[in-house]
Amino acid sequence: MSMEENAVRPGSLKIPEHLKPFFWDVDCEEVSVCRSPRFIISRLMEHGDELALRFLLRTFSREELRETLRTSRSISRRSRKFWAVLLDMEVGTCTVKRYPNPFGHCSWD
Repeated sequence: MSMEENAVRPGSLKIPEHLKPFFWDVDCEEVSVCRSPRFIISRLMEHGDELALRFLLRTFSREELRETLRTSRSISRRSRKFWAVLLDMEVGTCTVKRYPNPFGHCSWD
C-alpha cells in the first residue's frame, strides 16, 4: 500500500495527545489537520519522532509532504535530507532554512 493510499484526513482531526509536546508554543485545540496542514507537517518533519513520522505518513498524502518539504523554511538541512530520501526527492529542490547572523550570511551551508 502506498503512502497516498494510507492518507486519511477526517474533517477536524486534532493533533494526537502524544504529539502535543512538539507544539509547545501553540494552543493545540486551535490547530487541526484541515486548517494548518503545512504548519503541522513542517513542525513534525523538523522535531518529530517515529510516532510523528507515522502520523504524517498516515494523515497526509505524499504530495502534501513533498510540497511542504520543497517550500517550508522551517526545516533544517539535516531534516530535509532525511525526508528527501524517505520521499524519493532531490534535496536540491528543497528551500534551505536560513539563519541570519551578524556576518551577513543567511545559512549554515
